[in-house]
Amino acid sequence: MGSCSFGHLIVRQGKTAEAYEIFFETTREFLKDENITGVYYSLEGMAGLYVAVSRPEVAAHLIGWADAMRETIPDTRLPLEQADEDKIIAACIAKMGEGAFSDAYALKEN
Repeated sequence: MGSCSFGHLIVRQGKTAEAYEIFFETTREFLKDENITGVYYSLEGMAGLYVAVSRPEVAAHLIGWADAMRETIPDTRLPLEQADEDKIIAACIAKMGEGAFSDAYALKEN
């Protein structure tokens, strides 16, 4: 998950195009390897990327999907990962409102 962790880091640095490529490739590799933990970790990073490029509705969908997958395994986030997700969620709510966020997040089951 090293490349994926690097993707999480460079989103914070504003290198969105590079981060997108990393998340795309790591997600594809995790899917190929049937590593569901890697898939949702990668998509959680992509959620941060979508917030950074003003696409909070996509971020909300990704967070909702990742949370649904974590519930089925079950797998909780480490405190640092949860803090990052909380920031993404707060940014989504600030940009789209709590109701719209909840609606987009709830689509996790579809």
